[in-house]
Amino acid sequence: MLEIFFSFFFVVVFMNWNIFIYSLIFWFIYLIMNFNLMGDYSMKMILILLSIWIVSLMMITVDYKNKKNDLFIIISFMFISLMISFYSESLLGFYLGFEMSIIPILLIIFGWGYQPDRLEAGFYLILYTMFFSLPLLVGIFYLEKNFSVNFFFFLSVVMAFLAKFPMFFFHLWLPRAHVEAPVYGSMILAGVMLKLGGYGLYKVSMKLGDLIYYYSNFILLFSFLGGMYLSFLCFLQSDIKVLIAYSSVVHMSIIISGMLTMSEIGLIGGIIMMVGHGLCSSGLFYILGAMYDSTHTRSFYLNKGLMNIIPVGGMWWFLFCAGNLSFPPCLNLAGEILLFSSILTYFKKMFLFIILFSVFSSMYSIYLFSYSQHGQVLNTFSFKLFNLNESFILFLHWVPLNIILLDLSFVMV
Repeated sequence: MLEIFFSFFFVVVFMNWNIFIYSLIFWFIYLIMNFNLMGDYSMKMILILLSIWIVSLMMITVDYKNKKNDLFIIISFMFISLMISFYSESLLGFYLGFEMSIIPILLIIFGWGYQPDRLEAGFYLILYTMFFSLPLLVGIFYLEKNFSVNFFFFLSVVMAFLAKFPMFFFHLWLPRAHVEAPVYGSMILAGVMLKLGGYGLYKVSMKLGDLIYYYSNFILLFSFLGGMYLSFLCFLQSDIKVLIAYSSVVHMSIIISGMLTMSEIGLIGGIIMMVGHGLCSSGLFYILGAMYDSTHTRSFYLNKGLMNIIPVGGMWWFLFCAGNLSFPPCLNLAGEILLFSSILTYFKKMFLFIILFSVFSSMYSIYLFSYSQHGQVLNTFSFKLFNLNESFILFLHWVPLNIILLDLSFVMV
């Protein structure tokens, strides 16, 4: 695995976007071919493959005028920090990459964001992540010394990951960051960055699984009900990008609740859901960016009847909204079934809430598609149609999202 780091360091020296993309594709194919030989490393390999795939699509998305050396260095630094987080065996090495990955996304928001509010969004991002990450660093040192654990130690370790997911009540930084970030910033933020919380929780559970199982009753219930509340909140949004950002928090709330049960199906369902959400949410943000290039607005009230003008865009909106509501054969379907099963096994009285959650978390995706694609066209100026490059990037999001369901053995290794 070290040869990947050396090769990417060699590629970064050339400052060439195409060489970087080709090297990512090469290592993705190499890791896929040797995936079954990785054994116990399946969890980290899944997220490394997801990172390589999303970063490749992210770099293809960047406009030609923005392909400068400064953005190249930032993306390279972000990719290396993600590799450090996922590949590191020690918790301290994971923490190093965990914190390093915040800097590039912050610089992308500050340097290539849309509005002056990007400064406030960046400060929210730093305050939420850094405030809860410092207790995690102290907890890691105590954990290495076999310190006696208690409820406060549990909070100091777990809260950093819950804020990174983010869980309801700690989620306020995410919609702001998504709204102010450019398209490729939202793609990497939703596609990979949020998965650091899930991987960290999985990694810590190897040492504190019993403690998490014992103390997580309230957090599990709070996260699930918070996700249900945010499902209602999605119907009140006037900005499509905010709705997609809140839908990410809803999906993360299911993953948190399922993984905190510390059951095998909960952990496997969390992994499947993270991969499915990474591909689906990244695709939704990209198609929204393509629509914004055509209509120059993200408002629900102005984006109506787009299927009549851009039918290809209407097709992609349908496919990704169907994936967002876990319609088969989307990978999210298998993840939700396993996560709901683990929650129901942990709390049998959650049966009614799970039904309501399934209904309302699907309705806002239907609302998103029907409201934006049907109705009377309000914009009267000329539209830029979807080009082949945009359809190709969306195709590369959609294919793995729906093909992986045919063989879920990759999480059983």
